[in-house]
Amino acid sequence: MGPQNDWARRTAALVGGECAELLAAPQTPPARAAAYRMLRAARNLELWAALAGGGAPARVMDLAASARALLEAAREVWPLPPALLHVSVCSQPLPVAASEPAFGAVLLNLLCNSLVHGGAKPAVSVRVVRQGSRGVLLVRDWGPGIPHHRQRQALAPFSGAAGLPGLGLGLPLAAAFAGRFGGAFTLESRPGQGVAAALALPLCPVAKLPRPPHAAALLADRYSPVYVQLSPRCILPD
Repeated sequence: MGPQNDWARRTAALVGGECAELLAAPQTPPARAAAYRMLRAARNLELWAALAGGGAPARVMDLAASARALLEAAREVWPLPPALLHVSVCSQPLPVAASEPAFGAVLLNLLCNSLVHGGAKPAVSVRVVRQGSRGVLLVRDWGPGIPHHRQRQALAPFSGAAGLPGLGLGLPLAAAFAGRFGGAFTLESRPGQGVAAALALPLCPVAKLPRPPHAAALLADRYSPVYVQLSPRCILPD
């Protein structure tokens, strides 16, 4: 791990520890929301360092089942109507070799990006499909899109727009995740026509898939990625 990754890892551990202490004590709603946003930044920084340094070990997982549980839980903490959040997940298993915790962070980061940048009533589509020998996550929104002058920087770490929550790691994390596990990440955007992101991972043969996460377990854990990653827009637990 290089000096930059080591710095990121240590900084993430320090900030994450401080946030955990803050959240363990009684907090006003604004203070709790701020602590969750800081914890989100720390978790993303930690994941970015792990992916860039060759960490986040690969395990066989069901891309479809994992996405289904994450999105079911996400609907509970940010209850957008079906007309504004359209979800479609392949009914067949999609076995891939990747890090399930990292995938959860990537999916929810992409969803949060669309919710944050999509305006007061963001319209978002999330699909998980099979395309040949790949499992593909597609996240599409119809927000203002990425300005032309920022599109080259969109996948560069720490280049987020000023005044918006986060460290600018949502899209770079998706690209790093795809590279780490032999996949591909593409991004398309036109100003005024939203953003379309696609994460594709190669399918792998497997005799038995592990049990996928459950939405109820994600909602019961106040530090789960659903609350942490959606903290800029979601209803946070007491």
